[in-house]
Amino acid sequence: MADTDFSAQFQKISDKAKAATDELKAANQRTRVELETEVTKARDKAAAAADHFKGKANAARDKASSQWDEMRAKWQAYVAKARADVKEKKARHDAKDAARYADLAGAYALDAIDFAQVVIQEAEYAALDAMELRAAAVVLSP
Repeated sequence: MADTDFSAQFQKISDKAKAATDELKAANQRTRVELETEVTKARDKAAAAADHFKGKANAARDKASSQWDEMRAKWQAYVAKARADVKEKKARHDAKDAARYADLAGAYALDAIDFAQVVIQEAEYAALDAMELRAAAVVLSP
């Protein structure tokens, strides 16, 4: 862990955010059928990322804080409920309801974006803290 390149890990976040931004811009030009396909792919990628995160959390459970496990579980429950609500409401759609459900899905998207920003800030703090502690360990080592 001593040689962890935190800046490279943060660059991955930036790269993923840029790719998502480009995808969202391109989505404005897609038909509803094309968007449905994109939604399915995005949901599958998000589920795979959540599973990967869960696997990493399980592997590091003895080292990691239980607070992260709790936060992850709460986030996954929130995501599951939000997706279920949107899916249920998609099944019942007229023009008026469709607009309300689009608003609901938009609010969920904004919540997810806000959460990502908070987690990035926390990750920056954690990385800097780890770097400072590593530097202290070097100074204190004989």
